[in-house]
Amino acid sequence: RSRSTSSLSTRRTLTTKQAFPDSCARRCARGGYLSPPDPTDIARRWLRWADEDLALAEHTAADSDVVARGACVWAHQAAEKALKALLILRDIDPPKLHDLDRLTQRLPDDEGQAFGRIELPELTRWSMEGRFPADLDEATHADAVRAIAVARQVLAMVRPRITPEGPE
Repeated sequence: RSRSTSSLSTRRTLTTKQAFPDSCARRCARGGYLSPPDPTDIARRWLRWADEDLALAEHTAADSDVVARGACVWAHQAAEKALKALLILRDIDPPKLHDLDRLTQRLPDDEGQAFGRIELPELTRWSMEGRFPADLDEATHADAVRAIAVARQVLAMVRPRITPEGPE
């Protein structure tokens, strides 16, 4: 698909990639939408899913019959989705990676640096270690509580940037 642009002297056609370089908008254009969806709406959906993942982490941690590792993985997923929501809001295509520090590095400097006070590596380790068996200690309830606390911090920092009026 292509998109036309007009000027007084010439008329040229831009490819989708030229019209929407490396953004969520480009994917929407490639999908045939007349106009890209509002990034705020997409970001709010990602944030809602982050909230749902955090709720799953909390419920999992509260159930003594469920392994703590599950709560750690859900907490990581919540933080990852929240950070990707913020990237989408800034019209930055979220990369397919799970390292939370690397996700914050894609944000504008002042915004990305604000996350430096949060122990993101504490959660990032659960993106892989929590999903695949290895020579690691099992997650404890204390690990789950800590992971949930870190995820809450991430969501608390992201939410006002996406929904200034508060949770929907």
